[in-house]
Amino acid sequence: MNYYLFNILQGIILILLSPIFSGILKKMKAFMRGYKGPGVFQVYYDLVKLFNKETIRSGKSSFITEIGPLLAISISLTCAFMIPVFFCGASSLVGNLIVIVFLLGGIKLFNTLFGLDSSSTFGGMGTSRELFLSMLAEPVMFLIIMFLYFQYETFNIFEISAKNSLAISLSVGDILAFVSFFIVLVVENARLPIDNPETHLELTMIHEAMVLDLSGRDLALVELASMIKFTIFIAMIVNIFFPIGIATSLSLLLIAEAAILFLAKVFIILFVIAIIEVLIAKSRLFRAPDLIAVSFSLIIAAISFSRFIN
Repeated sequence: MNYYLFNILQGIILILLSPIFSGILKKMKAFMRGYKGPGVFQVYYDLVKLFNKETIRSGKSSFITEIGPLLAISISLTCAFMIPVFFCGASSLVGNLIVIVFLLGGIKLFNTLFGLDSSSTFGGMGTSRELFLSMLAEPVMFLIIMFLYFQYETFNIFEISAKNSLAISLSVGDILAFVSFFIVLVVENARLPIDNPETHLELTMIHEAMVLDLSGRDLALVELASMIKFTIFIAMIVNIFFPIGIATSLSLLLIAEAAILFLAKVFIILFVIAIIEVLIAKSRLFRAPDLIAVSFSLIIAAISFSRFIN
């Protein structure tokens, strides 16, 4: 029973830390560009400010805009309790990767519905671009899950983390799958070079275009859901491919070590994303399939190595 209580606790910690990870990423990018930038806690202040602002909705919007933000944040909160963070001692009741990916797709569904529901030109444009990218990225995500099943004979991310934590080194298939997963992480979370989360230019917006007509509490909930989704993807990639040091029993020493290692791994992933976003400009939309094709090729190669060569 204590194992399940600790799973709930680590899910709460993941949710609370999600905004600060976004703040750290912004701080890293500002430092690399040579200016001070906002503090790492500025994201919390912005969310509080949005929650305290009046919510204004388009006169043409329907019930989707009223209930959508609540459903989006509910999905992200649910998924946060379905993945390991720094402890994977329990169990197979939650953690099915197919279910997690399916639920995370629900956040994207509501974002696209927001874009259409406002009846604005920008919303429709962002929605069409988002669905175009999803159509290409989702098959790659399911191929990654297939690779993990071939490799570890389970769909459960807790069991995958526990098995892989004992591995001494990564196989060639694991390395190829990691790179493929990282590209999907960039695509699914609206990061450069696919999308630019800092822009409000008509020609480059994707995610921002879909939520441009939201305000106040609605925008705060959608932005928080996106931050939690981003952190979930990072936690998944860390605990699937680099779970070394993750705690498998309720020992305070092991958990403290695992928590420190988890934070270190997240900082490394954020640092790599920051370097990419500082050094690489946003690509043209129709160049995005090229990057996703690379991801597709890598995961096919990873499956081939796993099934036919190793």
